[in-house]
Amino acid sequence: MILLTLLLFVSYSGLVSGDEEAATLLQGRRPGTCQEVVETLDLMKSQVTSTNLYIQEIRTTLKSVTTKMDRLEQGLKNVEENVDEKITELTETVSEAIEAAKASGELIPADRVEQSSTYPGYAVGPEKAVDGDVRTQSHTTCDLVHQWFKYFFSEDRAIGRIKVVNGKLNYNKYRLNGLKVFVMVNDLQRRPCRVDTVTVREGDTVEAQTYYLDCTGNTGIGVEFVLDTTTCLEFRQIEVYAP
Repeated sequence: MILLTLLLFVSYSGLVSGDEEAATLLQGRRPGTCQEVVETLDLMKSQVTSTNLYIQEIRTTLKSVTTKMDRLEQGLKNVEENVDEKITELTETVSEAIEAAKASGELIPADRVEQSSTYPGYAVGPEKAVDGDVRTQSHTTCDLVHQWFKYFFSEDRAIGRIKVVNGKLNYNKYRLNGLKVFVMVNDLQRRPCRVDTVTVREGDTVEAQTYYLDCTGNTGIGVEFVLDTTTCLEFRQIEVYAP
């Protein structure tokens, strides 16, 4: 009986001792596991903070790059505008030089001028086309199928280029389209020119409606302009040059 009692006591002691050790073991592990979680969360929080700072740096960098791109774009726009302006100036200079070269010979003055008809009621006789004033003009009637304008020299002259300024600077400028010029060898004989036809182009300025014809290589008593359409023949200015 005494032996059985001892065995039960020993067994109970062992169980109690084992439970205490297990509890102690569990108590030792739990604090360790929570600490690891806290440390992990702190690390994640630190990483998120670093990421946010990095994102903020990226945003600041992008904003700076965008500002620089805007400045670069504006700079390129300014360069393009300057280049366009220079090209325009150069084009105008070249055009002026070309026009000057086209009329570089001696001006042959008109001894007299005649036209097929004169529009009634206005000072638009043929002399208005050779008065040196582009604000005046000659103007025929508009009812003839064959309109003409004759520019006579005082004597036989060698002929070079001819400058013609359209009488109209508006939608009626196309009346001059198809105008032809001939050299008058004498009162009856006509000779064609190298560049003998006016093709009207766009533009409603004197410069845009100034045309050059070329009769180089011909000699005559004058030149005749012919328009074979039922419309008016109008000139602001005609200038005939020697070669």
